[in-house]
Amino acid sequence: MMTSMMRTELKVSAVITAAGSSVRMGGVKKEFLPLGTGTVLSSCVLMLAASCRDSLLDIIVTLPPQRIQEGRDAVFCDSSAFPSSDGSLEKKISFIEGGESRQSSVRNALEFISASGRIPDIVLIHDGARPFASERIISDVLSAASEFGAAAPGIQPVDTQKETDENGFIKRHLVRSRLAAVQTPQGFDFRRILEAHERCAADGNEYTDDTEIWDRFFGGVRIVPGDILNKKITYSGDI
Repeated sequence: MMTSMMRTELKVSAVITAAGSSVRMGGVKKEFLPLGTGTVLSSCVLMLAASCRDSLLDIIVTLPPQRIQEGRDAVFCDSSAFPSSDGSLEKKISFIEGGESRQSSVRNALEFISASGRIPDIVLIHDGARPFASERIISDVLSAASEFGAAAPGIQPVDTQKETDENGFIKRHLVRSRLAAVQTPQGFDFRRILEAHERCAADGNEYTDDTEIWDRFFGGVRIVPGDILNKKITYSGDI
């Protein structure tokens, strides 16, 4: 866990990706769905803000171009968390257009942060449909990212994992104890993950997530313990 001193000294920005079309939810924008006294998206924002506290510079939320206002409404709908008399957190939240892919959305957000001049030490990149990340996970990711440059939470798969070929036959028997189902938020040294994204944009390749982008240019990503409760809302049954 991070000490209070590390929290104060680290400068942190957070990117929340919510620009997807929610195809697997039948087009229902899952980030805007009600949750508690707010929404799925507001829960993500508030957890990151509470966990980072004084070290937080800003939170960037990527949204579909036509749904920026809906995204703002989904974040600020919780009057108990955003009292009208206190605008301190609101001033740290920006809403920008995402790209055609998650990768391009993250790059847009990183470039937005860079252009702002408020350069963080660490950037957290988080799924807008993953509202149950805990303070412990966020603290562990920040601590490991500050030490190793990149970190992500992961959990060991419950089921035995196999690699299959194009015809559906088992090709390789994987060792479950060496596998991790990776979650978010993922934390990175800001300058290097920005450089990695810009180099990826130049080579034209698409990558599965930001850990793969980091690994492509800078090597290993430290895995910290995730949590089965840190679930990403993907299908209607997840609600």
